[in-house]
Amino acid sequence: MLTEDGKDSRLFGEISALVGALGLRTVEVTDTVHQGAHSMRVVVSKDDGDVTTDDLAAVYGIIYPRYSVILSDRDLQLEVSSPGLQRTLKDVLEFEVFRGRLVRVYSISRSAYAVGRIAGCSSDGVTLSECMVEGHEGEGETITLPYSDIAKAKLEYRWEASNA
Repeated sequence: MLTEDGKDSRLFGEISALVGALGLRTVEVTDTVHQGAHSMRVVVSKDDGDVTTDDLAAVYGIIYPRYSVILSDRDLQLEVSSPGLQRTLKDVLEFEVFRGRLVRVYSISRSAYAVGRIAGCSSDGVTLSECMVEGHEGEGETITLPYSDIAKAKLEYRWEASNA
């Protein structure tokens, strides 16, 4: 099931402000403490293309010095990464981050997967365009799914389309 934790997290907001200055978007921030070490994982995305290693290095260069000072009493382990081609969406806020991208969602009410482009998001649900629902006739329709109807979702990548 999807969570709604991202938008309420203070750390997520701080990291998003720093990452946004680089023209990137924050997808996920996780923060754990284990045996005196502080582990932080930041996933970033770019609206106009793929995230490069230079982008990841720039994010690391901004976040690490700041949080190593803030967390001076602990060792900081920082991982900065891209979302990957087939990322599992964990939070409703990720639908906004990946607007325009192809996604595969499992609809509980339809008991089927729907594959389409994220056309829009609201506080209640997501709208998919160019959508195809498995086991149903019709392709290219637009559907709106409430978040409560989505059991799981992930980015969809069509290998054939990129090789053409």
